[in-house]
Formats: sequence, C-alpha cells, structure tokens
Amino acid sequence: MGDLMEMARALLDYKTHVGAALQRLRLAAMLVALAATPALAFDFARYQAADLDEILAKPRPQSGLDLYQANPLRLEVKLISCGEACAVQAIPQTMRMLSFDKAQIDGVQVTRCIKVRSAKGKEALLFIQDVVRAHLPGEVKLGGSVTLFAIHLFTTPEGPGLLVNEFEAPKAAGATDKTAMNPPCGCGTPEFHPGIDLSNDTEGAPIRAVDDGVVVRVEQDEAASVDAFGIGRCGRYVVVKQSYPNGRVAFTRYAQLGRIAGRDGRPIEVGATIRKNDRIGETGPTKTLHFEIRPVAPGGTRTDAAWQARYGNDPSMDWSRYDPVDPKTFDADVFGDRKRKP
Repeated sequence: MGDLMEMARALLDYKTHVGAALQRLRLAAMLVALAATPALAFDFARYQAADLDEILAKPRPQSGLDLYQANPLRLEVKLISCGEACAVQAIPQTMRMLSFDKAQIDGVQVTRCIKVRSAKGKEALLFIQDVVRAHLPGEVKLGGSVTLFAIHLFTTPEGPGLLVNEFEAPKAAGATDKTAMNPPCGCGTPEFHPGIDLSNDTEGAPIRAVDDGVVVRVEQDEAASVDAFGIGRCGRYVVVKQSYPNGRVAFTRYAQLGRIAGRDGRPIEVGATIRKNDRIGETGPTKTLHFEIRPVAPGGTRTDAAWQARYGNDPSMDWSRYDPVDPKTFDADVFGDRKRKP
C-alpha cells in the first residue's frame, strides 16, 4: 500500500488535514495480527507488570510442555536482536490446545523470534508477531530498552513460550503527548482513542472503502455510543469485514458519518459486498471521519461479562470484541500475506 496520500485518496475524496506525524501512514487495509507499532488504542492496561527473570526461573517440565492460559504480561527488557530462528510451529499447536478458535489462530503470523536481555543479564528468545517485528528496528536500537506486551502460552524444557503482541519504545526526553493535548473526536477520550481522525472542509464529501469486504454493521443513530463503555459517541458508522486468502480477517470502521449511502446513492445494508474505493458514506456535520482497524487475533479479544451482557446476542457487534490497532503502522499486505501491487 502507499503512504498517507494514498490513504487519503482511498478514504476521502477531499483534502485531508492530518499532521506531519501521519506522514508514514500506510493504508494496508486490514488486519494486524495483534499489534502494529504501538497501537493508539491497544489495551495496555490489560497487560500486568512482570519480571522476566522470575519467569525464566520458574520450574520447567522434563519433557513436553506446560500450558499457560495466555496470561498478558508487561516486560521491561533490552533488545539484543530482531531476527532469530526459533520453533515457531509451537505457536498454533499450543493455541489449539488452549482452545483458541480458528480465526484467532489464523490471525497470528510468526516466522522469527527476538532475543532480549533481562534486568539480571539473562538472555531469552521471545516469539513476536511479524507485523510488530517489522517495525521494531525503526523504533528501538539494539541494546536499547523496550517495553514488551506479551502473552505466556507455554513453558518447555528450553524455557517459556512468550508471544509479543505489542511494544512501546521509551519516549524521548521532553516529548509531549499530543493526544492528551488535543483530545480526539467523540469516538473516545484522550487516553483511549480507537483509531485516527481525518478532517475535511466540506460536509457531505464522499468516504470510500479502503479494501474489498462485506458490510457487517450499519449504525444509523447519529447519537450512537462507542462500543466501549462511557467514553463518548461515534454517531453513524459502517463496519466492513475483510477476509484474506490466508484465512485472516479484519474489520474496518468508518464513523461519525453523515448520510450512509453507496456508489449508486442508495442506502448500504448488512451483507452488501464492498469493493475498494466504493463509496460507503459521506462526512457529517463535524467534517471529521473517524477510521479504525480491528484484527481478529488472540490476546485482544473481549470475553468479559460486561461485553457479553451488552452485545453477546448481537452478531453484528462481533467486530467490537477485537482491539483496534494503529492504522498508521498497520500493513495489510504483510498481515494478509498478499503481494504488493507495483
């Protein structure tokens, strides 16, 4: 996919007003296997602080493996290398034993490990999502500190099987949190904004789909709330499900819309097939498009009682079970194992 200008042309038929920080925005239109670098709305709070040295010191089986329940952990380590060969075939096998569903298993692509060093100087190989690893060298220098967000799947005689789903590089001294300074649109808060906002000078400008897919949700209520609880209202929106030949799935949401209508001007309905660049709606009175990408991937799936009570019987809200990722760094071609167009 292309850079920010390609995304602007694909999403909006008008001039975008996005800051320089979005210049590296790539429009791969679909899924990340649980993290691009660092996701704006990744649920960091779900991952509890842990000590890698303590994990490495835990008893190991004589043979085979001990299963863990994908416990979410936050680890502070030093990055040693980004491309180590490792037994990646253990990931899908273990996930099946842990009763992850097929979509979640297919949502993980791991071909290499990274090597890290603990606080006490011990080195360890950690599995890492390919999409996350692709961005790691650009954010963290070898030997530098990094915060990893990983799930603990298993332990073998060789050590723990930790899968990294996200990372966070240290902020430069004096860096300012621009999100906190400039609260986002109504779809969230300064602390939790699941996506990005693109603005336009003209109400009613057409908004186009970023890739092929099928419409799974059409929300016509201009006062509809965000799928999370008590953090704002996104108004009218459309959710499109993209499926890839390699079996992966992602959802894209286009929110704060005015009129919802297709390329022929007729209303869009659930089940409609959408092609890349098809019109799906128009900008509303706020003149802002809220856009987000949600991959189907393990570690970012809501199964809590609150979500189940609110949406459990509504299949059109299934997309909201999955954590949004940062569209600026998400690469659909890498995620979907799809050849890039020249």
